[in-house]
Amino acid sequence: MKSPRCIRHIGICAWLLMPFSPEAVTMPAARADALMADIAFETSAPYYQPQLAIVAAGMPVRWSNGTASPHSIRHDGCLTDGVCAFNSVFVPPDNSFAIAPLPPGRYPYHCELHPIMRGTLVVIESPQGTVGAEITLPDSIR
Repeated sequence: MKSPRCIRHIGICAWLLMPFSPEAVTMPAARADALMADIAFETSAPYYQPQLAIVAAGMPVRWSNGTASPHSIRHDGCLTDGVCAFNSVFVPPDNSFAIAPLPPGRYPYHCELHPIMRGTLVVIESPQGTVGAEITLPDSIR
């Protein structure tokens, strides 16, 4: 059953018409003065929190490593003839890796050191690119 959920993040109200999934979360910015979405490394499944991160176009993204092990973030496109959108060096414990805003799209990624660690970053555009607009998650991303 599909039900709308409204999640606030920096003035954007997003109505997501999708089945509830604890891994699917629209990312709020860390703070109003630091417009950046945060994804955390975890020591157990799903390993990235959230595993499916949905951010508005124009927002940079940061992966923070609060675990005791080094990790990496590598866009799956780097393994094919596709576009390599991001590829980190090893991120030591208590450090982070950040990327500049990406164009709208779906960006699956993984940890090179721990191949079981997989996540997806989805970048969506708000109508007319305006802050405060309503965002609907496209069927192609669900």
